[in-house]
Order: sequence, then structure tokens, then C-alpha cells
Amino acid sequence: MAGVDHSARKHALLSASGATRWLNCTPSARLEDKFNASKNSFYAQEGTLAHEFGDLNLRAFNGEITANVLSKELRKLRKDALFSGEMEEEVKKYTDYCEEAFNVARANDENAKMLVEERFDFSHLVQGGFGTGDNTILSDKIIEIIDLKYGKGIQVSAEDNSQLKLYGLGALRAFDMLYDIETVKLTIVQPRLNAVSTWEISVEDLVRWGEAEVRPKADKAFEGKGVQKAGDWCRWCKVKAMCATLAAKNVALARHEFKDPYLMAPKELLEVYKQTPMLMDWAKAVGDHLLEEAKKGKVWNGYKLVEGRSSRKWTDDEKVKEVLKEDFFEESEYMVSKLAGITAVQKLVGKDEINDLLGHLIHKPQGAPVLVENGDKRQPIGLAQAKQDFAD
Repeated sequence: MAGVDHSARKHALLSASGATRWLNCTPSARLEDKFNASKNSFYAQEGTLAHEFGDLNLRAFNGEITANVLSKELRKLRKDALFSGEMEEEVKKYTDYCEEAFNVARANDENAKMLVEERFDFSHLVQGGFGTGDNTILSDKIIEIIDLKYGKGIQVSAEDNSQLKLYGLGALRAFDMLYDIETVKLTIVQPRLNAVSTWEISVEDLVRWGEAEVRPKADKAFEGKGVQKAGDWCRWCKVKAMCATLAAKNVALARHEFKDPYLMAPKELLEVYKQTPMLMDWAKAVGDHLLEEAKKGKVWNGYKLVEGRSSRKWTDDEKVKEVLKEDFFEESEYMVSKLAGITAVQKLVGKDEINDLLGHLIHKPQGAPVLVENGDKRQPIGLAQAKQDFAD
């Protein structure tokens, strides 16, 4: 059995991955469905490929496929245009975590099982609700749901994570009769950020959340009812560019920018600062939507579609070098070389050896001060240090 074709995964209208959005803005799922707003971005395709690597390696570890099949399937994946050696290294951090977690579970319960790409059905709470968990470890007393997030734009927390909680409810429904489960452990591995987030919830609390929060909101969402509500969850909404509610929220926020910051109350300043990323993300989504529609033939009043700027490129580097050499130019005049970056050199000499070999020649400067919310995991710096950094 080879790996699962992730690109062919079916998605429910009320998917687990979109739960944070439709639980907060119940009409959003039907709006996306109405406008057929499915878009497979570069990042989604890259994430799909990364999941394929993780899936195959874990199936081999789990004894589901042989070493020969693993090798054959990996060779196929490496031919993908999105593949890079870095991808396999990063995904290995995820598979290493899964294997270690399973070994720990097996030490405590010899009947522990690892389920790779398990489909979970939570339709008893969400009409048509199902999703596919990347990795699940079943053992007596505890289920661990492990999710791979290959993106590096935003660090995702497992704490109170709606997607993983729905997977947990699906796992309970499927295996509660076979295991004496008391706790559901949720884990998100983001290898490119070197981040592992873990959070636990009791079975009682998880079931209570499902009945009290999920069921009534899912009923509304399935019918497309309820009030549109703008918030952080809009980031992943496929119809955010057309959403009047989000537009109103952002236009109101943009009006603050015309005020003198010194005349705004501290509360107003913080409100603007907190929501600026959403404003910028929304503005980009609007621009992307207008461009895509123009490419399809839509004419926007006052605008036209033109060819953007581009840079000249050599069609054949080797032939260019030959011509220059024949015309008696010195190689030093047209060839440029520089020392590779630390990440590239680390891959060359090895992660464990680089500090011994070159550690005395590596300097990591202090990062510039950044204002973040209190929930950020980083330690605060002192006022004196901040003043000094600003002066520098």
C-alpha cells in the first residue's frame, strides 16, 4: 500500500480545518460554497507534498509498506517541481516526533496503535462532518492527535484548537469502546519553525464542547444562517475579498490612520495596531480578486489590465560564458562568487558538527524589538534594553 494522494482528499462543507472560521462566522461555509471559492495555492501544494513524505515514512515505520515500496514512492515524490532536500529534512522532524510519541505510548500500553491518515467522522455533531488526521496514537487512557503544519508564516497553537478537537471527537466516537480513554492530547508540529505545541483536554470537557458549542453552530452553518462576523478567522476565508462585514470593519479601522496618533487614546492606538495585519491581508485579497477577475475578462471601471514589469534573463548561461571568453574577457570580470549562507554550510558539514568547526565564526545578532501581544511565547525585554536598541 503506497501513500495517500493528499491532493485527492475530499473535504466536507463544514470541514475540521475550517472549523475556527465557520464556528465564529456561521454563514461563511455556504458563502464559500456558493461562490465555488476553491483555490489551491502554491503554499497548499507545497504542504500537500510535505504531507506525502510524512505519510510514506510513517507507514514504513508502522509496517504498512516495505522498504522497497518506500524507496520507490519517495523517488517519485522527489521528481515533483516543488521538492527540495530541505523538505525531507523538515518533515523528518515531524515523523521523529510521531515515532517517539508512539514508542512512549507503546511502553505504557503494549496494545498502543499508530494510525496514519485516519479519516474521522464527527457527523453526529456536524452534518456531513469528517476530516483526515495526519497521525493518531491510540493507547489506554489517552489519544494523541498529531497534526503537521508545514507552513512557516504563522505559528499555530494546539491550545483549544477547533480542528484538532473535532478530530478528537471523531476518534472518541470510533475507538471509545475499544480503549478506556480519559484524555485527548492535541499536538501541532511546525518543523520549519522548530515548534511543537501540545495541549490536553479531558474527554468530558471535549464532549461537552461538542454538544454545547459545535452542534448548534454547525446546524446554523450547514443552513448558511447566522450573522457574518469578522475576526482573525477571516484570514483563511476564500470569500473575504467580497465580504461586506469584513470591509466595514477594515474601513472603520483605516479611518484611524487619518488621525494624528498623538490625539488618539491609548486604547484606540492598540486597536489599530492589533488589527493592522488583518487590514493588510484583506487589502491584498481584494487586489488579488480584482486581478483574477480581470484575467477572466472582467472590465473594472477606471482600470485596465497591462503587462507588468519584468527583468531580462539569460537563455543559456553556458553559451554566454563561451561568447565572453571568445571575446577575450577575463572570467573574473563576468563571474561572481560568494560564500554560501550558514544554513547551506550547515547542510554541508552537518548540524552536529557546525558549532565545533565554525561556531567561533558565527554571530547571531540580537533581534530588533518587536511589539507583540502578551500571549506570545517570547520573553519580554527590559525597558533599558529597549531604549538602547532603539538608540542603536
